[in-house]
Amino acid sequence: MKKQLLTLLISSVFTLTAQAQAQAQAQIVETKVESTNISTHASFKNNLDVTQQDFYRGLRFEDWTASGLTETEIKAVMQKIKGDGQLRDLENPNKPHFWTYEFSQAADALLQQANQLIDPQAASKAYMKASAMYLIASYPNLKRPNELLALENAVNNYVKALQLAGDNVSRVKLALVDGDTVPGILHRPKQGNNLPAVIWSGGVDKTLIEHHESVAKLVAKGYAVLTLDMPGGGLDYKHALTIGKLDASHQAAFRYLEANPNIDNNRIGVLGSSGSGPALLAFALKQPKLKAVVARCSLVDGPLTNEKLLNFIPSMSADALIARLGGDPGDKVYYANNSAKYSLATRGYFDGNARIDTPLLAINTHKDPVAMPEDVKNTAALSSQGQAVFFGKAGHCPDSEEASDYVISFLTKNI
Repeated sequence: MKKQLLTLLISSVFTLTAQAQAQAQAQIVETKVESTNISTHASFKNNLDVTQQDFYRGLRFEDWTASGLTETEIKAVMQKIKGDGQLRDLENPNKPHFWTYEFSQAADALLQQANQLIDPQAASKAYMKASAMYLIASYPNLKRPNELLALENAVNNYVKALQLAGDNVSRVKLALVDGDTVPGILHRPKQGNNLPAVIWSGGVDKTLIEHHESVAKLVAKGYAVLTLDMPGGGLDYKHALTIGKLDASHQAAFRYLEANPNIDNNRIGVLGSSGSGPALLAFALKQPKLKAVVARCSLVDGPLTNEKLLNFIPSMSADALIARLGGDPGDKVYYANNSAKYSLATRGYFDGNARIDTPLLAINTHKDPVAMPEDVKNTAALSSQGQAVFFGKAGHCPDSEEASDYVISFLTKNI
């Protein structure tokens, strides 16, 4: 009897020890995941919010509140997200307690409030808030049906808000040579014709409505601005960055502006950010009629040929990049097998020889895992009138007011 009790006691001790070890190991894994998550987001963006620690998505409160939402309103929705695992918003099915569902519900409520308003200015602000909430719901645009619906709602309410405010803005379709179209938004000054124009595209997880503050600055100076998503992103989800057709969407935008009777077709420039780099530079090198090119924190090599740099890029952004290249989000094997062919270095453009004479501004921070200083300088060297400029110590893309003003000044000076 004593021997049985002793055996049972020893067995219990071993069981408890095994459970404790398993729990400790799980805690180590969880801590490691959170530590990796927070460090990648920190190396990617300088203004990191502490809330980021257990969120897969990058939290861009400064961007999101620019449209009238408050940080409190956004965080109130985030509290409802209860996904399993270390990063609670990693999964995104269309049901309660998940990212797109909860933010869409909050956006629906804001839209109902906007629909009740009679005063155009008050309604404009309300529709813009609804647009911003739908935009958050769509983030990071990994082509899921619920995300695409949210983005469509964000764009529609954005246009409605600006039109109610008296702005000259409309959705347009940009015709590709194969007969398909790419969605765009044309912003114009309230008066004037024969306008200079800028084609403006974002990166892997920013859409055609997210650069409104900069767009508004250009419009106020008498410029038309045509915004579009990069291939494979936002509302251009049907396409992907494809070798041989990298510049297809940009060329469609250029043809649209060139044929528009309100645009001076001899005064057209382009700006592209981040992951739109391969498309932007392919376009810039092929379109001699451009008056100015801005490559803002543009992906041209870096992680395309050095896969280790993905360790310094948040998994959300890496997933979005893979999707823009035509793969499934998270498919690192697809990325490893395909990414290098998109690099300008691989394609022989970084030999120091200028290919164009168009004024070209390559701009970024001093330390960015997507576009390090050498990449920025090599990009500037593509033009005999290229310049490399740096603002800020670190982080992906220069977001300061000073950097924004420098870009606007460059565009208006050369277009």
